[in-house]
Amino acid sequence: MTPLELRRQATQKRAEADEMAADADRLRVQAAALQGLLIPLVSTSQRVWVGPAASEFEAKVRSSSGAVDAQASRLRSIATELERKATDARRLAATLDAAATVAEAAAAVAANSAVAGGVI
Repeated sequence: MTPLELRRQATQKRAEADEMAADADRLRVQAAALQGLLIPLVSTSQRVWVGPAASEFEAKVRSSSGAVDAQASRLRSIATELERKATDARRLAATLDAAATVAEAAAAVAANSAVAGGVI
């Protein structure tokens, strides 16, 4: 692989990493918005209903709230995994850049040796 191809791949990996990090940020914002979203409905039900209907509604809201909170937790987990993958992609990009630099240096040494060999 040529140094130019290595640098192109490194640039692509950095772009992918940036996209994954941005996706992770968006997921964390959504998770924060979901967490505890339904809890205010419990106190609202106490002002609207009395007796078994209120208790049943509160129980359903608490159950649904737990499910929403679980989804928020899942979103945070996915965001963490995306951040890990973004870090891996950035490391790969750095490795590709280093390989390109080594290949360029090797080509320069070879070119200098060829010139020096032709002069002697």
